Amino acid sequence: MGIMDERFDARMVISYITSQQGITVADLGVAPVVVLSWNPIIVRTLAQATGAQRSEHWRYGKQYPLYNGEEAGQHVSFACVLPGAPATVMVMEEMIACGARVFIALGYAGSLQPSAPVGTFLMPTSCICEEGTSAHYPGGDAIGPSQRLAEVIQNCCRAEKVKLLCGPLWTTDAPYRELVSKIDAYRQQGVLGVDMETSAMYALGRFRGVDVCNLLMVSDELWCEWRVAFASPELRDAERRAVSVIRRCLGQNLIE
Repeated sequence: MGIMDERFDARMVISYITSQQGITVADLGVAPVVVLSWNPIIVRTLAQATGAQRSEHWRYGKQYPLYNGEEAGQHVSFACVLPGAPATVMVMEEMIACGARVFIALGYAGSLQPSAPVGTFLMPTSCICEEGTSAHYPGGDAIGPSQRLAEVIQNCCRAEKVKLLCGPLWTTDAPYRELVSKIDAYRQQGVLGVDMETSAMYALGRFRGVDVCNLLMVSDELWCEWRVAFASPELRDAERRAVSVIRRCLGQNLIE
């Protein structure tokens, strides 16, 4: 099963939408480099820091906005996306159809390891796939990030003195079915954390030939009793530092 088997694709959808609105694909404003997040505050912070302006024609409107700007002479988009693998990958497909070639996602994960408390930065380098999207983007068993992009982010974390843990991540569609038995088993296997999007995003990147790498912050701890810390000082500090890391990344040449 390959690309030619698709009855319709994102490029066709984008063509239809733009023709209905009487605009061009360029009017949607998707840059070759895209920074994604599921947190609208982070997206807005990055947009304000770089002087980016909201796209008036982006199909997801004000609820999930897209901003366009420049950092170190590099054209970049900042986008707030819907949570979950299917929705995130759908939007990424449409961005690829608009010309996006590099995706850095800034998100959150639940930690499975005592060595990764709230506020810790994680970079998934392999994935346990328990979501339903990645299977539709075949390409082998190993699912990981763009190695080139991962190296850029790792170097920028070091430059910003941000401690980064790299390793396997568990991605699931069912956050309310993160069973104690699974958490214990994956912890013993060295899995760092759990989220809802990464494995599908990496599978899409491999299938479509675009660079994808995720930088996640630990928002809650699962290895013992659940410690939720979405509004904690540790997480707020991590978010501020993450913005600095992303801006440093955007100062690098991200397009091959």
